[in-house]
Amino acid sequence: MSIRARALAAILASAWLSSSAVAQDSEEREGGIIGTGIVGTVTHLGSIFVNDLRVQVADGMPVTGSVPAMTVADLRPGHTVAIVAERREDGWHARQVRQVLPLVGQVTGIGAQGLTVLGTQVDPGGLSGDLQVGDWVAVSGLWQGPRLLASRIEALEGADHPARLSGSYLGPNPNGDTVIGGSVLSGIEPWHLQPGDLVRVTGQPTPEGIRADALTTGLFDEAVGLIQVQGYLSRPQATGLYTVLGSGLVAYTDQPQMIDTLTTVIQCGQMGRLGEIEANDLTEPGLETRFLSELSC
Repeated sequence: MSIRARALAAILASAWLSSSAVAQDSEEREGGIIGTGIVGTVTHLGSIFVNDLRVQVADGMPVTGSVPAMTVADLRPGHTVAIVAERREDGWHARQVRQVLPLVGQVTGIGAQGLTVLGTQVDPGGLSGDLQVGDWVAVSGLWQGPRLLASRIEALEGADHPARLSGSYLGPNPNGDTVIGGSVLSGIEPWHLQPGDLVRVTGQPTPEGIRADALTTGLFDEAVGLIQVQGYLSRPQATGLYTVLGSGLVAYTDQPQMIDTLTTVIQCGQMGRLGEIEANDLTEPGLETRFLSELSC
């Protein structure tokens, strides 16, 4: 099966609609065409530019999971998005755009270290403006360890909002609590979660985090293949497992001291594995070289 026939998937994560990118071609399989994903930080509007990839979007396309409801015309620099796209003769076309919101909640603290939202420390990067304790906010950005580096912070009207949390599950903290980023998850026992899973939670805010009403895994609403993602690497666990935070992709290392958790990376993967791209069975090697070069894989 060629990579051109392989649908890719990616998470478009955030700032100046900034974004690294993921891309992939569509593939005919049982059940229909599998979409292409793009992961990263968006740099231009109109068509979306991610890591120099131009992804064309249809006028009026809704952005799923957005707070508040929006279409692609409402996207602004810094929004975090996950795009399912497909490669056509004239380039990449978005089939679906989802807003990825690491945190939606109430500001419970403001200090020299930044904001506290759902128990997580948020580095606002100069975006906090006139925010006050008690305000509800929707925060886009990249996870770096247990804290969130914000790329966009939007104040929400009123105080009647469900809290939301999206990030990588890495197991319990030393107190035995289930945590996503710096937020403690309660209300649901996540027995089915595996370290590295990308988790999306909706629920009610608590002083330490969120009490879940609903929990899902994965960033996309349809099947995707190759993923290219921008983010920060997690600290390797005792087993050697690590992930690009917010990606749902895992890898293993026997040299944990070589993992840099302080620098943004752009990496690719598929089938839940980071850095594993099946290209041995390509029937069009010239296309493979151009395709992977586009993706920086």
